[in-house]
Amino acid sequence: MRFLEAVKRNDLAMEINTGGLRKDCREIYPSPRIVQLAAQIGVPITFGSDAHAATEVGMNFLEALQLARTAGYTHSRHFAGRQGRTVAF
Repeated sequence: MRFLEAVKRNDLAMEINTGGLRKDCREIYPSPRIVQLAAQIGVPITFGSDAHAATEVGMNFLEALQLARTAGYTHSRHFAGRQGRTVAF
């Protein structure tokens, strides 16, 4: 919980990453419970796919989006040049 509070306090975002679906754990990380806790305290999120090849960019984002929506999220943060903006999904 301290991690999530620090993310919020420092105006950062927690990444929901689909890369785990291609690894031995076969799951999105962080776990759904952590995503729910983050949503409850208002931690912004961003999405990542841990891509190591062009074909992996954005892979399984529909599952990540569903996880976020289930937790109560309606927006994510997008970053460019270390500047973040909030975007509805």
